[in-house]
Amino acid sequence: MSVDRVRKLLFVVLPLLILFLILWPVLRSRQLENSFSKVKQGDTKDMVVQTMGKPWKAEACGEFLGGKSTDCTEEFVFANPYAPYIPEYWIVDFNSNWIVISTYYTTSP
Repeated sequence: MSVDRVRKLLFVVLPLLILFLILWPVLRSRQLENSFSKVKQGDTKDMVVQTMGKPWKAEACGEFLGGKSTDCTEEFVFANPYAPYIPEYWIVDFNSNWIVISTYYTTSP
């Protein structure tokens, strides 16, 4: 591959990569906002993953923010891609049957 061809390739690929790195977090944050409003009590764990995508964290209830509901056995935490610089989190709690029992949104851990 010639030097000119490599330069031309970099001239195209590098700006596209930079654009992707800037746009992806913005698009993911908007997707989380929109899909979170569709998650309802009674939804299954699989429905939440299908609607919102892979969570940032899946852990025991209360580990992320403290406190927990008596019926909660696991919670999914979806974070703004710029977290912790933009502390925006969408949280979904599940019972032992992997059914949504509560959802909440917070802008600070």
